[in-house]
Amino acid sequence: MKYINKTSRCAALYRQENLEQEGISGYQDIYILLVCRHPGISQEQLARRICVNKSSVTRQVSDLEQKGYVVRQPDGHDRRVLQVFPTEKAQAVLPKVRKLYRDWNEYLLKEFSPEEKEQLGDMLKRVMERALAATGREQGEGI
Repeated sequence: MKYINKTSRCAALYRQENLEQEGISGYQDIYILLVCRHPGISQEQLARRICVNKSSVTRQVSDLEQKGYVVRQPDGHDRRVLQVFPTEKAQAVLPKVRKLYRDWNEYLLKEFSPEEKEQLGDMLKRVMERALAATGREQGEGI
């Protein structure tokens, strides 16, 4: 697990360095991806999908809203629920964010054979599923 954690932190640093001029941190890019993929997603749904607490989501979404990447609106059925929508600015940066994920994965797996890539993916998926089960998350709540 220490290798997964360190790899994850390095990935966040890589994304942060490449998104610095947009003002997006290496931990906020996932919000851009999810909000663009699921416009109107609630902050609670974001917390479940990213596996972070609600207060972290509130802080990150608030920061992204101040920077013009998202807007929050009360749900039409339950005014206590805040839905998050992407702005044009988020849609414009989305291709760059996606490319950073692709480039990172390609770099890390460059020396792996297709069979090794598949094996690694299968094993990491199993680890993730166990982690989700241990924390009471559903497997279908992925990113």
